[in-house]
Amino acid sequence: ASPRLSDPVFQPAMPRPAAPPPLADACAPQLRAAGLRRTRALQAVLALFDEDAAWTPTHAQLAERLVAAGEPVNAVTLYRLLERLVGAGVLARRTAAGERVWRFHRPGATPGDDAGPLFECDACHHQFPLAEDDDAAARAVAAALSRLVARQGHQAARVDLAVHGTCADCRGTGRV
Repeated sequence: ASPRLSDPVFQPAMPRPAAPPPLADACAPQLRAAGLRRTRALQAVLALFDEDAAWTPTHAQLAERLVAAGEPVNAVTLYRLLERLVGAGVLARRTAAGERVWRFHRPGATPGDDAGPLFECDACHHQFPLAEDDDAAARAVAAALSRLVARQGHQAARVDLAVHGTCADCRGTGRV
């Protein structure tokens, strides 16, 4: 017998209905104000940040996770989307010291937002605040670095303090 249109092989793939990720709902006013539509790519990116608020991926890591989630996004489209999400204040971006790449994160969800000192695991890229009740030492280091920069003729906009290494979880699992 020949195949019929009613056979599963001939059924067109139906787009799966995706509920908007909580982050997309929470930042809906920012998205609208920035002129961002709630596309599948936008929702897929925000869903990844909903899964792990402490995650600080690079563009490449985001692209890799999107492919693994079955939502591949063109590299240029992803760069533009991330730039617009940063511009809208939905995501924040920082340059990872030593890596020379941008890492993206949710504002307020990552300790580096307020330029406080942090520990970043080089294996899993999670960040942990190092700040205590008394941030005098961190402020003194930041002021000293700003003075050093000024003596060289530069003007510092901010000082981000980070210690890099392997977190306790990754050391325990052997992920180094």
